[in-house]
Amino acid sequence: MKRKFISALLIAAMSMSVCSVSIFADDQIDPATVSENDGVLTKDSSVVSEGSEYEVKSSKVNFAETPVAPEETADQTTTAPEEAVDTSKEPETVAPAAEAVTLTGLSVEDNVGTSSITPAFDPNVTNYTITVQSDIYGVRVAPSAPEGSTITVNGEALEGENVVVSLPSGYEDYDKEVKQNIEIVVSKGDSTATYTVTVVRPDDNATYALFEEKEYVDEETGVVMPYEIYVPSNYDASKKYPVVFALHGSGQRSQSLDMVLKRYQMATVWAKDSEAGVNECIVLAPQCASKDDSDNWTTLMTYRDGSHDNAFDMTDFSIAAYNLLEKTIGEYSVDTDRIYMTGLSAGGFATYSIAVEHPETFAALVPVCGGLRPEDASKLEGIPMWIFHAADDPTVNPDEYLYPTLKALDDAGVEYKSTIYPAGEVFSTSAHFSWDPAYANKEMRDWVFAQSK
Repeated sequence: MKRKFISALLIAAMSMSVCSVSIFADDQIDPATVSENDGVLTKDSSVVSEGSEYEVKSSKVNFAETPVAPEETADQTTTAPEEAVDTSKEPETVAPAAEAVTLTGLSVEDNVGTSSITPAFDPNVTNYTITVQSDIYGVRVAPSAPEGSTITVNGEALEGENVVVSLPSGYEDYDKEVKQNIEIVVSKGDSTATYTVTVVRPDDNATYALFEEKEYVDEETGVVMPYEIYVPSNYDASKKYPVVFALHGSGQRSQSLDMVLKRYQMATVWAKDSEAGVNECIVLAPQCASKDDSDNWTTLMTYRDGSHDNAFDMTDFSIAAYNLLEKTIGEYSVDTDRIYMTGLSAGGFATYSIAVEHPETFAALVPVCGGLRPEDASKLEGIPMWIFHAADDPTVNPDEYLYPTLKALDDAGVEYKSTIYPAGEVFSTSAHFSWDPAYANKEMRDWVFAQSK
């Protein structure tokens, strides 16, 4: 009897053994159980590389060995009852892996509008480059992402559709190539992705070297005028060369002379074309050099401070600049039927004022964000003009200067071309910088050189 009792206990213990199932969640897979052929399941059950939009990692299911009970002997007369199974519990489920978040779009642009990121945007590509010209001081970054995502640009939360990222503009930055990384991070839930855009701004030292710094003393006014002049490397005195007369803005009055070239491409762009064998010319860029803020090409500053009644009268500086132009025409082999004048901001005002005083000299004018005295409009009849301005210029208010100029020209029957950039199109450093796209406009430059008296 004792023997039968012990056998029954042994049989009951072995019968209660069950197979065990071991399930690992996605982030708990035992690496030792993953073979080289383990794939990733997609919607169509095909195997794709890790990182796909439909990525679902596979899990291993391991079955533990189940002991085999010994055969019953003839004298075993009792059997252990089967263990009850609770079927009321819900089966365990494994949480799906978080879907990887990516940007859905990314654009980077400058004032000129001709540069874009390379390679073309792809959500799975995280590193990009954009190259801008030497007078660009900011780019507009516009990333987009799925609803519910957050985006930061250089650590700052994106508010709205885009953000302007400034580029270095210290004096020392003009003589070297600038490379600046912009970091864009998109997050949703536990998923994060980082994108990097490298902005490259090459230096223009080779172009600056084409110019020579000189100084002119004007006998009429006594003004001592520094200036930059470019003469083609292959200058041939037997040929006649057009002249581009370029007048800077207020900011360069108290800066070093080289900033007339470096701050923008008002003078250098013509030299680049010329050296490339396109629109060969001489470029003359004088400087209204003064530490007195009231000094300028015209009475613009004294009008603004209330000490003069208009912004358009010529000053000693513009008189001296025109005299320098005449001196240059006499020193080189110049096509006097093709003298072109352009200027920006304060230089745009001077472009109008000098042409009003000497309309017989110029074959074409390109005033950028300037203004004309309305009463003088008829004096410009017969001179081809292409006028540039931004509709939201905060410095030279279009309502005060641009639109009265255009109306006066229309009323006088003077023909002209105009490009008015819509609000928001010129954005760095402000909408006043319409000279960036203006001088980058090859159509305009070719148009200028097609003009002749």
